[in-house]
Amino acid sequence: MRPAVLAGICLKKDKDRFSARMEECVSLCEACGIEVKMIVSQQSVSADPRTAFRQGKLQELALTVSETGADAIVFAQELPIAVMNRIQEACGVEVIDRTALILDIFSLRARTRQARIQTEIARLRQDLPSVALIRTDSEGHSRGGSVTNRGAGERRGTVLARKNEARIRELEKELGRIEQRSLQDERRRRRTMYARAALVGYTNAGKSSLMNALLETTQARGQTVAEKDMLFATLDTSVRTVMYKRKTFFLYDTVGFVSDLPHTLIEAFHTTLSAALDADLLIHVSDAADPQREKKEEITKKTLEEIGAGDIPVLTVYNKIDAADRDTVPGKFAISCKTKEGIEELLEEITARLYPPQEELLCRIPYEKTSLLHALQSTADVHILEENESGMVCRVRGVHSRIRNLYQYTVKENNSYE
Repeated sequence: MRPAVLAGICLKKDKDRFSARMEECVSLCEACGIEVKMIVSQQSVSADPRTAFRQGKLQELALTVSETGADAIVFAQELPIAVMNRIQEACGVEVIDRTALILDIFSLRARTRQARIQTEIARLRQDLPSVALIRTDSEGHSRGGSVTNRGAGERRGTVLARKNEARIRELEKELGRIEQRSLQDERRRRRTMYARAALVGYTNAGKSSLMNALLETTQARGQTVAEKDMLFATLDTSVRTVMYKRKTFFLYDTVGFVSDLPHTLIEAFHTTLSAALDADLLIHVSDAADPQREKKEEITKKTLEEIGAGDIPVLTVYNKIDAADRDTVPGKFAISCKTKEGIEELLEEITARLYPPQEELLCRIPYEKTSLLHALQSTADVHILEENESGMVCRVRGVHSRIRNLYQYTVKENNSYE
């Protein structure tokens, strides 16, 4: 693993969150193949506008880098490119801020072409401000500079910025083609009339593990998804079909959230995150054994609001109760994907919420329209009462939005149908 020193500024206004932020950053480093050799922090009312750390602490940081043999500094905050350049000059090693660290993790985790494109777009957008600082010296070599540079340096930065923007446009076109194919898949799913549930939550809360537990319980073999005990193990949205007690629904496993998820990533992964926007039910997976559980739940709720999914019904599920103090676990649905405790009860609740019986219709369906019944059999209760030359008389019970296509075939109650 790559050795690094983790640095962070404990601002007065964020004092309560600082310890959790640093712990999270250690986990982010591990997910990126970086070993944190030492942590250097400074309490301050504000960050130094030029070097983030005050001068004395910056010297301490440089000394720590030398003593630990680290070849990088990871900052727990997002830093302007000019500030990172000055820290790098003072300490002699690469400086990586939190946003760049997350982008590096996404680059490592991206498995599909779509995820790789989304990650590259996010990185190019993140780099746009920095290329504007590139200038050219008297010998024609490009090097970092400040926004006050003029002349050749400014032109050099402009050329690089245009190249970045052109590459972003090129990638967005390719991404659009991939998304169009994905949209066709979604249209086919919509025609089935199956309900949709999306697993959401903080990264490493156990969403992929829960998807696999649900699939195994319903005996949907050969469809499990990859799961790892690390941050951002899942970047690509996985979709599986789940059938439980004759009720079928689509289950989506989405990318995990993290505090202050960079907007460049939210924008680039909009299509991936849109699985949550189209869901009938969001299953919020929370790590019951995490001491920062409540804060991470708030971050997830905030992120859902930011992407426009704040009004979708949510079922909160507390995972990993096998490693938690059960007296501290709130809510009705406490489960363990490891031991499968509570999985059956959770399936009962998911299907009850996705398919609440709200209406009952008595219908005579012409034989040429029996495809309507076939589509409904996995999303509603259908009972065939009689078959005659005019069609099938059925009693259908289900959600209004899913059985309304049968209104034109309703008939009056008849004792013979009882």
